[in-house]
Amino acid sequence: MEICQHRDFISNGELIMDKKAQKILMRYMDDEKRESLTAGEIAYAKKRGAILDDLLISCEQAVSALSQIFETVSLADAAEAFLYSLSTRDMEYRYILASYVYAASWLKFDRGRTDGVPQPLSRTFYNWVKYRGGGIWGEIGKPIYYLSDFAHTEKRSAAYADRRILHEIVSCALSMEEHATGSMLCRKVAENKILRCNKREVIGLLETLAICGILETPEHRGYLDVFTPPLSRDTGDLRQSLSYPLNWWRGVHKVNYENLRRVFGTDIY
Repeated sequence: MEICQHRDFISNGELIMDKKAQKILMRYMDDEKRESLTAGEIAYAKKRGAILDDLLISCEQAVSALSQIFETVSLADAAEAFLYSLSTRDMEYRYILASYVYAASWLKFDRGRTDGVPQPLSRTFYNWVKYRGGGIWGEIGKPIYYLSDFAHTEKRSAAYADRRILHEIVSCALSMEEHATGSMLCRKVAENKILRCNKREVIGLLETLAICGILETPEHRGYLDVFTPPLSRDTGDLRQSLSYPLNWWRGVHKVNYENLRRVFGTDIY
């Protein structure tokens, strides 16, 4: 079962989504700016896979699709994609790692029992979230869609600069005071100008590290080995909106080196 039937491909498998289509998508998702779009612009964005019809997919189909994807996509592939996105700011690859880890855990432990497949998959909205730097928000819909795309794209390799960026982000986490929250860490990374990014991108980036169990707590772990049901993730603090488990992280928890090396290898820190 193909989820990626909407995409156009060139001969080597790369997606044909250009900056023009992305800009049209941003205007399309703005209620006021959408009215200024021409029929031709909308048709262009649809052809390039930026504006898409919603997709109905059953839980059984999602399980089947993810099982096939994991036969060809590895954790190492996903980690390299994430690292590659740090210096390039290529949002097509930024949330592949979070999607991989979350979806693998969902497939092993949950399969829709507590986190059901959204009906329908709002693919245009998912594209918009991706290019705005919004993360996966701890639900299975976006990982299904993002991984299905990634399975058909050219794999990317990280450069030395990407690994240095991650090293600096980890160093930033290690430097936080014991009482510091995930939100404070987000502000610190942004203030240090470690990489080109906006506020939303910093949040999505650190949420990815938390999903991987690198920024976790002993009681509230990432998704490498466990799956925490949605109703068990909230801190009850209405003042913050970070995704689990970054919402529970404090400076005292520092960094889980074992998970850092498990995901990225031994040459990061």
